[in-house]
Amino acid sequence: MITDILYRCPACKSLDWLDKNNKCISCGAHLEMISGSEISINGQIETIAYWYDKIKSFSLPESTTGSILESKTILLSEDTRDGMYKGLSGITSTLFKRRLLDKGVLSLSADRLVFVGNSIKRDIPLHKITSVTIESNTVIVVLKGGNALFFDFIEESGKKWEDFIRQAITNYFSKEKIVEFYPRIRFASELRTKPARSKGHTTLRVPTQLWYATNFNILHLVIKWILRNAINLLIPIKVEGLENIPSKGAAVLMSNHSSFMDGIILGVTSKRSVWFMAKNSEFKHFFMQWFLMLAKSFPVRRYTTDVQAIRNSIRIAQQGHILGIFPEGERTWDGKMLPFKQGSIRLVLALGLPVIPVGISGSYALMPRWTSGIKRVPVKIRIGVPVHINQIPIPRQTQDQIKTTSDELKARITELLGDKD
Repeated sequence: MITDILYRCPACKSLDWLDKNNKCISCGAHLEMISGSEISINGQIETIAYWYDKIKSFSLPESTTGSILESKTILLSEDTRDGMYKGLSGITSTLFKRRLLDKGVLSLSADRLVFVGNSIKRDIPLHKITSVTIESNTVIVVLKGGNALFFDFIEESGKKWEDFIRQAITNYFSKEKIVEFYPRIRFASELRTKPARSKGHTTLRVPTQLWYATNFNILHLVIKWILRNAINLLIPIKVEGLENIPSKGAAVLMSNHSSFMDGIILGVTSKRSVWFMAKNSEFKHFFMQWFLMLAKSFPVRRYTTDVQAIRNSIRIAQQGHILGIFPEGERTWDGKMLPFKQGSIRLVLALGLPVIPVGISGSYALMPRWTSGIKRVPVKIRIGVPVHINQIPIPRQTQDQIKTTSDELKARITELLGDKD
């Protein structure tokens, strides 16, 4: 629902504002969906990104009780180990599943989160939170020590809670500038301005595993053919620049990320296999493990620094494959490209491989993150000429180098997006 992202009235700042007639219950402002990316509020037509930026600019609601926000009923879970995954190219990863702890309510104040359930109470000071992100409608909060808590909002917008928690943390650390909220909260003062003296990690090599015989599987080709034809029937897709994907050798394919369908479309479009990360939680069933293995995907816990996923990325590259990266780290909520993650750019610099920039336009209207439905709209994929990246070992990387590389790659992708025809 659009209220998952537009959770406040852009006119009067009210929460839980829309009635069944798409009018604000407080001020009467009227919302109308114009297209998959444009909305009218009281006759003013703007992009979803415009309205989302406006509500994000609002201050946190004032409180006379000390509680900024109180939830409806939610579920609290934590992750627990669920065995090991072994995939093609020697990929190995610890699998996790979510264990339900309790049902209750969550409250946010200026310095803490408090969960009160039927049998559990959790008091979480904001300074003990090391990461905040969201998957679907579940807000994930990681605490010092690595414990990840999952707050599943079953009756209201989880995006509202993610944004409010982040804003409360920003206010709490008002003297510090926060540049990222996951895979860990990163302050501007922590960014490296000079190369480190450490000699570790100057060479990226990981052990080659030997339990697999080959990466070739006839089922992969069959499934890819079926998916390609099914998608082409459902979605008008235009592809330009396939010749820019090298026929052999390691490379990084880097694209903007607007829809759940992006990885699937890129996977079936390229003649070569592109190895993308997929959420660890997607590997919870045997069938999905098998299917994702054939699709050349591998697990990642994106709400924390996943060393195994990094090692698997290196393993894939050193064996001559194409590694797919969505440098934003997640799908955009409002159609506007997100800042590139520090970790994504640091990995690209450490690998020193050619980067193939890709711009996907149209996929936001196809399936925006705030809905589960798919609309039949044209999608255009432009694949650019590979960009040469000078290899810089992780200890030698500085923030200026990371920013320069990030800006260059983002400019290339933005140029490929071009007009949205």
